[in-house]
Formats: sequence, C-alpha cells, structure tokens
Amino acid sequence: LYSRSLPIWEVAALLMEHQDATCALVKLIQEYQSRFQKNLHVNELYIMRNMLDIQDFRGNRTVRLLPRCAEMLKELRSGGVVLEPAFCEQHCPSNYVVNADLELPFVKLSLDKFSEDVRCLLIEHSGSLPLASFPLCYAHRFEPLSDHDDGIPLEHFISCIKDVQIVMCDGAIKKVQFVTATGVLNGVDTTVCSENNDAQQRLQQFGREVLDLLKQQSPHCRLPVSKFVSSYHQYFSRQCRVADYGYTKIIDLLMAIPKTIQILGNGNKRIITLSHRSQVKRFTNDLVRMLKNKPQRSIHISEIPREYEMAYKKQFYISDFGLSYIEDMISEIKDNKELVIELDKDIIKLYRKERTDLEIFATRNFERDVVDMLRQMPDFSIPFQKFVPSYHHHFGYQCKVQTYGFARLIDLLEEIADVIKITEDKNGEKIVQLTEPMIYRAISLNIEQLVKQNQGLLPLKDLQTQYFHVYRTELNPEEFGDENLECLLMKMADKLKFHFFNFDIVIGLQDENRQTIQLAKQVVHTLMLSQCQLSFWQLKQEMLTKYQQNITITTCQNELKDYVTVIDQTVRLTPPMYFAYNAVILLNQFDGKITYEDFLLEYQRKTGSSHLLYPTEYGYPTMTRLFEAIQLVCCIRGRRYNKMVLLNNEFRFGSYSIIGE
Repeated sequence: LYSRSLPIWEVAALLMEHQDATCALVKLIQEYQSRFQKNLHVNELYIMRNMLDIQDFRGNRTVRLLPRCAEMLKELRSGGVVLEPAFCEQHCPSNYVVNADLELPFVKLSLDKFSEDVRCLLIEHSGSLPLASFPLCYAHRFEPLSDHDDGIPLEHFISCIKDVQIVMCDGAIKKVQFVTATGVLNGVDTTVCSENNDAQQRLQQFGREVLDLLKQQSPHCRLPVSKFVSSYHQYFSRQCRVADYGYTKIIDLLMAIPKTIQILGNGNKRIITLSHRSQVKRFTNDLVRMLKNKPQRSIHISEIPREYEMAYKKQFYISDFGLSYIEDMISEIKDNKELVIELDKDIIKLYRKERTDLEIFATRNFERDVVDMLRQMPDFSIPFQKFVPSYHHHFGYQCKVQTYGFARLIDLLEEIADVIKITEDKNGEKIVQLTEPMIYRAISLNIEQLVKQNQGLLPLKDLQTQYFHVYRTELNPEEFGDENLECLLMKMADKLKFHFFNFDIVIGLQDENRQTIQLAKQVVHTLMLSQCQLSFWQLKQEMLTKYQQNITITTCQNELKDYVTVIDQTVRLTPPMYFAYNAVILLNQFDGKITYEDFLLEYQRKTGSSHLLYPTEYGYPTMTRLFEAIQLVCCIRGRRYNKMVLLNNEFRFGSYSIIGE
C-alpha cells in the first residue's frame, strides 16, 4: 500500500471517470489541479507505476489505471477511501467524462415548479446526486434545461430551494441533497463555531465588506474568484490580508462566510455571488426603503420595476437578485414581518402596528434623551452600532425599543426624523446625527449647563474656552452659517439672556415662565376634577368661569403639551399626569405626604395592580424621571430611607373621584 501523502486514490478515482480509465498525462495533471486545487508532479505518477501504466505514444504520454487496480478501487469505494462519483451512474453513459471546467446552464424557470421537480429527482436518487450531471438527470426525468442569456446560474438556482442544499464532498465533488442537521456547505462545516470572539467579529466584518463589494458588481452581483483580491483592493483602497482572519488561502476565507456568499463552479472558473439569503434580504431592504418614501407606504406589486427605477435611478432586473420571476421573490418575502402582502389586491405595503398614545408619548421623551446624549458627542453624531451601548452608558438603563412601539432600533430612529438623520460614512457604516435645528438645541443645552456651573452668569469671552474644556470640541459659529458668536447666541434668545457690564457681555438664563406654569396647574387641576378629560369647549368654559383664563387649542398643543393631549377636540391628561392624578387621590388620604416605600405599596393596592409600579407604563424609563415629570403636582423630598412624597398645596382636598366610579 502507498503512503497517504501520495495522491494515488485521488488519481485512480479521477482516471475512473475517463473511458477505459485512460487519460493524457498533461490533461490528467490539469484536471487534478483544477479538481483538488493542489499540484500533482509527474515524478509522483511514476512512483505509482505498479498501479498505473504510463506510455509514450508519438510524443504524447498517456496514463492508464491497471485493470486489477480498477477492480480494487471498486471494492474500496464502499469504504470511503476514494472519491464520490463525479456523475450519476444511473443516467450517464459508461464512457461519460466530467469536464474539469464544466459550465452548467443559466436557467429561467419558476422556482415553485423547479423546487417540486428537484425534490422528485432527489427521491429517485436516494436523496442525493452529483451536481455535474444534474442537467442530464433532470432532462431524463423532465425536460432539457435551456441556457438563457438572462438566466440564473443553475447551481445558484438549486440553492434557492428551501429544503435542498449543495454540499462539497471529499475530492471537491459537489452534490445536491436534502438539507440535513449537519453537513459541509461549500466546503465549510456549518456546525463549527469559532471560539475566538475577536476573530469571529473580524470575519463578520469581512462578510459585510464582501457583501458591499458584490453589490457593486455589474451585472448580477457576480465576481470571478481570480479577480477578487484586485477588486477588493480597488474598492476599499487596502489589501485583503487573509492571515488577519486566521486563513492562508483566499478561497478558504471566502468559504468561511457561506451565509453571505456562494461560490459557483470549480477550478479556475469559480465565481463569487451573493447567497440566496443575502439576495432576499437585499431585495427586502430595497423594497422597504421604497415603501417608506411612498405617502401610503404601499405600492402595487406590478409597479415594483417602475418604482425601483424611479427610486434608485437604474434599470430593474429581477435576475440581479438571483431569481427569474418577481412572483418568486414575492413568495420568498411573504413571511417577512416588515411587509404585508395582499396578492388578491396586487398590493405590498409596510407593516405598521398602531401605536398607543403611551408609546407615542414615550417616543417624545426618547427624542429628548437622544438630544441629551448626542449633544456631548463629537459632531453631534455616533455610529449606529454604538448607539445602544452608549445610550446604556449615558443614562444607566437599557434602550428598549418595544417601549416605543417598535421591533427594531432603526425603525424607532427613523420615526424621529425631525430630531436625527441617518447617513453613511465612506466605509458604508451608518451614522446617527442630530438635524440642524436640533444641533442648535444641543448647543443651547450645553451653554445652559455651563452657565449653571458658573452660578448663573458666564462672561462671553470665556464661553469658547470653557466649551472646549468641557465638551472637547470647538464652538465655531462659521460651521453653522453664523458670522460670529453673538449671531449664533441670538438664535437661542428663548433660553439665554444677555447682560452688559462695562463693555463686557455676560450670558444668563431666561427666567422660568411662571404664567405658563400657573396655567398648567389650573388646566391639570380642572381635568383631574373631571376624571382626567373634557371636551375642549367644556374646558374653555371651566377656565373662564374659575380662573378668568381664555385658553386656546394651540396653547394646549404647544405650551402645555407635557401635561395634556388634544385628540378629536377632547383634552385629556398625558400618561405621567394620569399617574399624578392617582397620586393625588392617594396622597389626599394621607394628609398630603407619605414615605416613598409606603407610596409604592399603597399605589399598587389602590390601583388593583398585580405588580409593583412600573414607570414605563406612564412613558418614562425610571421612577426618578417619572416623578420629575409630575413636579407640577407632587415631589420627592429627602434621601434613601427618609424619602417622602409630598403633594403640592394646589391639589389638596379636591373632590376627586376614581375613574370608572
């Protein structure tokens, strides 16, 4: 027997694929290198002379497998020592030869019909068949597969079938088979997970880069493996260092990301393309972006090509997404939670959960949180990937998007488009940045904080120095289109005021609008006495009678928006003010004050809740924030075990009644 280092069994099995187990020596070496991606030297063949017959015929050497070795090979085949058959022995002639540079057809078929045919074919072949002879087997059972210029590579089209996969067997033989729990996909064991988290993250980043690169390849997102390194260098302006990811060959690195890409073909003609999973996700993302720009957030399915061309300024070809017909792609995305498909009406639209008033109110508070966090960031921006951990670090609690009525962070951020904008940097990474009006608001908040740190008065000449010292960024008016610092500050006159002392300007804070606070107390008190809501005309009449105040809807919607909401001419308390209403009823039973711990227990008992008080039920993430929102009505004094909840005098001893009684 020969050493395992010699490729005898691989050479023997390769010769068995040729008529009479004979092949030209030069062609054998080429086929071997193409099939196994490693070198085969002539001297290695001569070492195997007692199994191979090498003859020189008119200057051309041929290699033949000796008959006794061929018989031995057939006996050993069941032991797994040699290659899987490269072609179907049931439907291929005995002299069938597999071309090392085999090119499968580009097909144009319905995915549903093709899927049924392939499943039937696999059942007839005991669950698997070689990819190389798939067209022959298919033609024998159904009809010949025609080659189309605008078709889909057969190998990719087979991979689109949900319960079917293409696996790489020993000897670089690709087989079509039913999906199993374990297996090797495109040559990579999908059950193996990297123990090195850093290496895994780098591999994921590489996958995203390859995805971006392939999306730029025209046509059809396909790129020869031989051109990958140069294309990567040209696109990203840096070398692709295979060793950085723990590999020595580029092909091994590419095979390590089978969820992102698929490698078609064999040998020197291998091509990289997007996997079916990536294509479906790419089409979905493009479609969602289109729908978000439509007023009704819906379009007719038949109009997708035209709408796509208008949105992306390029011709729409469904073959660019790896399928032959748009109906097949619609079928693939029908279970997507972001979309609602009504085939009977030829309509596809974005799924839009009706958000509650509480979720809408909580989103308003989230907007303030975002401004408060980004005002301290360079350029008032942050990478999208760092948003959640930065939010947690800044506020001390998690950013739970479900609180605001969304399933994904990106949807929540897109909802507050008047506060932030989402852009991409040169590397394609999403960046979350404040809009221009909110940047002014952020600068105003920063300056207010500096003024408070200086006992309420800050000399203008010291502003830029202190601003840089605290926020580590320059305050340059020119960046915001202002000639000088004074012009920039004048845009914040609603929050800041200016004093003049001996030719020096000192910045101060505008006094709190006591009239608005007093009006808010009166409106909230009136609504609490009427079970938290009144029609606007009833409220207007009550305010005129009790306080001689002429209130308008505009005032309720703007100056009093933190305390009341107006829906269909009905004015009602906001979620935190509804909490304040329950607190008023409770505190009046305890002479207007109670310890914080007793308040929580009594509140649960009085409201009949099955759990302790959750601030998120009233639109705030913490109890501290919730009580800050109702300072108009009650407040907390003291610390730790001495904390007391105190009711403001204006809300004591009213004729309050519990809602529903």
